[in-house]
Amino acid sequence: MARPRKAKKEDDSDDGGSNDFSFDPGTQVELELEDTCCVTGEPAADSFSRFPDYKNGTLMVMSRGVMLEHLRTGNSIEKFKEVLVKRHGKKILEEYYSNY
Repeated sequence: MARPRKAKKEDDSDDGGSNDFSFDPGTQVELELEDTCCVTGEPAADSFSRFPDYKNGTLMVMSRGVMLEHLRTGNSIEKFKEVLVKRHGKKILEEYYSNY
């Protein structure tokens, strides 16, 4: 089960309380959405569970059935990371930044 996140108070932040959510087109790019489930390979027309694959420049998706299965068990992030390892090798997790 996922750990609950501790809410940050405004005065706890390192930047004095302001959050900058601006988009810098010089350094940030929008990742293209993959059209097949990263687990099964079946077409995924509608996806609600997405995870970035920065090496390929895409957002991995899960088909509806696979997504529901992994969300119910609470291991969808682990499954995405497992797919990343299959695609790029174990070293990818050392380089990979994620909020999870």
